[in-house]
Amino acid sequence: MILFRNVKIMELEPSAVSEPIDVAVFEPGEGDRGGTVAAIGPNLQKQYPGAKVAGEGGYLSAGLVCGHTHLYSALARGMLVDIRPSKDFAQMLDHLWWRLDRAIDPNILRASALAGCSDALKAGVTSLVDHHAGPECIDGSLSIIRGAYEAVGIRGILCYETTDRNGMDGARAGVAENIRFAREIDAARASGAKPLTEAAIGAHASFTVGEETLTALADAVRATGRGIHIHLAEDKFDAVDARHRFGKGPVERIEAVGALNDRSIIGHGLWLSPSEAEIMNAHGAFLAHNARSNMNNAVGYNNLLPAFANVVLGTDGMGADMLEEFKFAVFRHRESQGPWWPGDFLKVLHRGNKLIGRYFDRDYAPDCPGFGTVKAGAPADLVLWDYDPPTPLVGENIAGHFAFGMSSRSARTVMVAGSLRILDRRPLYDDARIQAEAREQASRLWKRMEER
Repeated sequence: MILFRNVKIMELEPSAVSEPIDVAVFEPGEGDRGGTVAAIGPNLQKQYPGAKVAGEGGYLSAGLVCGHTHLYSALARGMLVDIRPSKDFAQMLDHLWWRLDRAIDPNILRASALAGCSDALKAGVTSLVDHHAGPECIDGSLSIIRGAYEAVGIRGILCYETTDRNGMDGARAGVAENIRFAREIDAARASGAKPLTEAAIGAHASFTVGEETLTALADAVRATGRGIHIHLAEDKFDAVDARHRFGKGPVERIEAVGALNDRSIIGHGLWLSPSEAEIMNAHGAFLAHNARSNMNNAVGYNNLLPAFANVVLGTDGMGADMLEEFKFAVFRHRESQGPWWPGDFLKVLHRGNKLIGRYFDRDYAPDCPGFGTVKAGAPADLVLWDYDPPTPLVGENIAGHFAFGMSSRSARTVMVAGSLRILDRRPLYDDARIQAEAREQASRLWKRMEER
């Protein structure tokens, strides 16, 4: 049993801040309820005298979720590689990112995934939705990433970015890796485990996925019961290409083959049409908004954002600091003179838990309150924030504190599935070794990129 004493529970949706209270958590292995919140009430130390105290004071919330990232880019930070100037997004992919993903091998992938997962935990992120690419490291790649997730103890959804751009053999290998990994997770559940990772069916983007591959991906979605995870209309070219070559918008293509469902994750979606937003809403699909990446790549702004029912926040590989991403999402939207306020984006930030629930709710009791809340019976993916606000912090102004005050530096203790992973800002795994290995493999990655 683990105990948080005298904490204020901070709920993001509906937003609320409690009076100081105790929260007890069942650790993994403590019966069927292991990994869930056991009780909330005063003086729980008397009820659970043997409980380990994980923190006292501060604000306790459900963990944050990164709804779309690329862990393979974790070693690109400060990259010392000669990159030709790019006049548009397509050239940037060719000159930089596709060179990087071709340079990935198993050791680089493992180091990159470990470093990215560790950074996420230290920022109060308990779930990462990854979108992997590596055409010279496809078979078994998702199991390597799964190993990194389990080593640091973070939750998430994995997929391989299937594409035709490296030939049809590579496309078929991508589909096969997605299916293989989904079966691996199914087997883990069948053995009685509650895996920390789940599987989506990954694809790169409409303009690099032809009809044969898209049909195969749709078959994989149906066969595995998962959702597709794909970039759509990140750049205007993707939307124009779909209509020019296939006579349909990018979302219409996905729907036409039967690959759109309530587990689908559509990355970016800047250049989708209003009718495509309606299609996504009808299927319950998620739109992953990546404000910083869109700004960095100069691909435009998604003025239709309020039209999508299930917007979540992602980083598109620019780390996993979701409070920083929240700030950028708020300020970029305000600059565009959009109608949303910080409170709307607080709901978007919280909605990442709805996405996680679509994949992981099956591991919990039918009466479980679900992800994204601190209630008895809920999954114990929790963050204790060490934040001493200079103004009152109440439910009505949490969004204002997130936008103008709190940062990931406030994350003190992080728990995933009832297991402490960060305690008083100290990782409970060998983070020094992870960072040292990441630096070594980053140098190898940059050298391999120069050779391509």
